[in-house]
Amino acid sequence: MKKEPDVNTLHLEEPLKQNTPKIRVGLFKYFTKPSTLGVLVLCGLLLVVLFLPPVIGMADDGSTAAIITGSDLYNLGELTPKEAMAYFQKNWGIMEYYNDSDNGQITSQTPFLNAARNLDRAYTWDGLFDMRFYGAVIAIFYLIAMYFLFETVTYGKRARWSYVIVGLGVIIFGDTAYTAWINSFYPQALSFFLVMILGTSLILMGQEKLNDYLLIGCFFLSGLLLCLLNQQYALLGLFLGILGISLKYVSADKYYIRICVVGGSLLMLCSLTAFFVMPNGLTNLSAYHSMTRGVLMTAENPEQALKEFSINPQYAVLTGTSYYQAIAPETMNSQEMETAFFSKVNPTGVAIYYLANPGQLYEMLNRSVDSSFNIRPAWLGNYEITQGYAPGAQTSFFTLWSFLKANYLPGNFGFIIIWMGVIIGVYVRFFRKGIIEKNERNTLRFVGLMTWLFIGLWELYVAIITSGDADTLGHLFIFSLTFDLISFIILGKFIHWIEKQLRKVDWEARKQAFLNRNKNKQKQREQRGYRL
Repeated sequence: MKKEPDVNTLHLEEPLKQNTPKIRVGLFKYFTKPSTLGVLVLCGLLLVVLFLPPVIGMADDGSTAAIITGSDLYNLGELTPKEAMAYFQKNWGIMEYYNDSDNGQITSQTPFLNAARNLDRAYTWDGLFDMRFYGAVIAIFYLIAMYFLFETVTYGKRARWSYVIVGLGVIIFGDTAYTAWINSFYPQALSFFLVMILGTSLILMGQEKLNDYLLIGCFFLSGLLLCLLNQQYALLGLFLGILGISLKYVSADKYYIRICVVGGSLLMLCSLTAFFVMPNGLTNLSAYHSMTRGVLMTAENPEQALKEFSINPQYAVLTGTSYYQAIAPETMNSQEMETAFFSKVNPTGVAIYYLANPGQLYEMLNRSVDSSFNIRPAWLGNYEITQGYAPGAQTSFFTLWSFLKANYLPGNFGFIIIWMGVIIGVYVRFFRKGIIEKNERNTLRFVGLMTWLFIGLWELYVAIITSGDADTLGHLFIFSLTFDLISFIILGKFIHWIEKQLRKVDWEARKQAFLNRNKNKQKQREQRGYRL
């Protein structure tokens, strides 16, 4: 006997059937939205580049040894130091027992590494750590940051120009020269998305796109992770903390104001603590290059420059040399060299010297800008040694933007000054209008861009005083990234302006006028022919 359906069940099914088409339409609209579509395309690119053979990543130069030791990982030693810089290593060892080594370093990168290691163990349990698990963890946050970035330039609209802008964003920030860093232990993997979120959270707050609590939380968390990533980033927390406290004027909500004050104060406190507690990472190599590849190389009289540091002028023979090619290792590591040279060189002294010699500083800025436009160092390979590529080989797949940037953009600080003038000229009126109208939200677009600009210029200057023109890994990467972020926002606004102007044009009237002109010309020709 057939059982009759329950009346209550029928009542529940009817609204579900009615809402199903609406849900499908809603999902379709969301996934075809420019920002979402851009993220999906990037997701596909990452899958092809970072996770499917041939797997792309960054070779290891040994500078991250302390970081991975802090997460109970170690180098398997399958490659020589020279090969390790030429080839990407996908597999690393996981320590079986508790690691009580003093060589480990704990930074904001550690939780991400630990999460990836635990995922690897849960999935494989083979005693090896596959770098792709770490890449997957970083990729999730990178995609979130890219969604934020796309939202800032599309204003949440589905117009054709929005898809064009997002497409350009995919070309720039999906470039393999950028995404290859995701498959590496370098801090660039984190700074890539952290710096992005810092600026976009401010701009989105000004546009009132997303919840204020979500955005202020993203701002403070990104700032905290960035200043705990490396001792040389720590002082940025002071600037970001002061900026965070000033955000209390954006909203009158008392809980929001408390979050700004408490969050900003904690960020400054953590920043100062990190600066004094974390190892500075400055070695004799950095000190050597800050002098030979910086101060001495740009000085008209290297001997006189050395005297200002109370160093024997005879060391001027080292001008322009690299740490590895100058003198014998035993001499470089000797006590005499330590006492007579290295002990007298420090970032503070170098910074003061450059401020007293602005001509040399400008020359170094030119050199550093040119170096920064190469997003990835030429000596670090992208392929595994088992894939049969030549040592140091780098992928050319999806690298249009990095190629154009390295080969065709003017690599000098004069170009950066003009570029900064354009930025300030375009956006300062929004800041001024917000101040006059006492509408702090209108100032946040300008503040977001200036935050990126300050971070980029700060890191450019720090790179010069710590490593001369030899630092193409850490600080110059962030300068290059902030340059691209600001340029992308400006480009998006320009495309939006063009679309706005085109919308004002009455194309039907223009078409009719064009047709009428052709008819008149035809009549004139016929009349001339009749007279003849």
